[in-house]
Amino acid sequence: MENQVSTKAASVSSSFAGSLFGLLAPLRAPLYTNAFYLWINAAGTALAGFVFWALTARFFTADDVGLGSAALSTVVLLAMFSHLGLGLGLIRFLSDSGSQSPRLANAVFTTSTIIAVALSISFLVGLPLWAPSLDFLVEQPLYGAAFISFVVGATLAFVQTYAFMAIRRAKYVLVQAAFVLLARMALLAIMAAMFGPFGIVASGGMAVVLGAVVGFALLARGLPGYRPRVVFDRASVIKLLPFSMANYVADSLLVAPSLVLPLVVIGSLGSSDAAYFYMAWFLGHILISASSYLGLSLFAEGSNNPGTLRLLSRNAVAGGLAVAAVGALGFLLLGDKLLLAFGSDYATEGATLLRLVALAALPAAVVNVYLGALRVTKRVGELVIIAGLVAVTTLVLSFALLPVMGLTGAGIGICLGQGLGLIVVLGRLLAAPEGTVPQRMRWLLGTLSGRS
Repeated sequence: MENQVSTKAASVSSSFAGSLFGLLAPLRAPLYTNAFYLWINAAGTALAGFVFWALTARFFTADDVGLGSAALSTVVLLAMFSHLGLGLGLIRFLSDSGSQSPRLANAVFTTSTIIAVALSISFLVGLPLWAPSLDFLVEQPLYGAAFISFVVGATLAFVQTYAFMAIRRAKYVLVQAAFVLLARMALLAIMAAMFGPFGIVASGGMAVVLGAVVGFALLARGLPGYRPRVVFDRASVIKLLPFSMANYVADSLLVAPSLVLPLVVIGSLGSSDAAYFYMAWFLGHILISASSYLGLSLFAEGSNNPGTLRLLSRNAVAGGLAVAAVGALGFLLLGDKLLLAFGSDYATEGATLLRLVALAALPAAVVNVYLGALRVTKRVGELVIIAGLVAVTTLVLSFALLPVMGLTGAGIGICLGQGLGLIVVLGRLLAAPEGTVPQRMRWLLGTLSGRS
């Protein structure tokens, strides 16, 4: 009798374990494993960034923090513009290049570097016109030269991220990011003592330059035959451009609000409000970044196996909404307390903005996954239109509401921008030619809930 009970218990345990592993099986798929590396990277970046900016707020005044955060946003903005979407082109075409993959990667790095140098010089020359408050960047020739090198380093790091995704080594993104974040915090105190407000920019910029060096070492390990070198290959770059440029425009539009708004805030409300804005925006945007990474993983996996795109998209939407919902609830309950780490003024001025940006992550989860599917199917026109609607709505409404409502106006702008994107995406899904309207509605609800 005792043996029968033991056997039955073992059978139940085995059945339960099998069911549990069955439920967890989708999480072991490349879509989620790559996305998990990117999410861990995002979480680590958020935590380290939280510590970095909390320390920065202790070392510097709110005015200096506002100027430094705006300058670092400019570095990222110029880096995003510099690669012309060629990094995304690597995701789509590197696997098809065979033995020419190393040469193609180096051609993209070389072209992106040239553009980064040209754009950063142009920005510094025109500084009195579009960002006079950042004139400390050209106080000394050394500052200007350093700024250019920071833009180049950030550009290379961006392209390396896409190259890691192209070779399906998302874990390298995590390794590189961890190095950059640790270096940035280690450099902060040194740079603050040596360069004052420019030290905020220098600590972040030098860390990303060192991270680009590490990125090349990782790529040499993951891509057979790769060694970093200068390569001018006009034919290969031109081959990537039609697909890359459309994705470049879409990506530039998607990131434009988070990078342009700090400059808008500092111009409209002043450097102190820019500091309060940046901290709240930085924390809330983590959730939107999570679904962006999931869309990128969907793009990489769907490009390798287009036949599974429908199932991958459903799983991605379910995962994206789950992460966004849990994160938004956490920020709604604890957002003001998190901001206290930077100071009481940051909590008072930025809590409402943080909560609004966190809520915007819910529609953004659906929008970002849909955009990832559009990349796989090469529907780049629709990709650009939806990205443009979200970006323009966010920027126009934020610009109009900031003088009237303060930082809350920017939060409303992003909520309405992502909301409009969701309406367009749902409209496109319901307008699909297959099935009746009720059938398409049931399919849509099944997609959003993750059911097959």
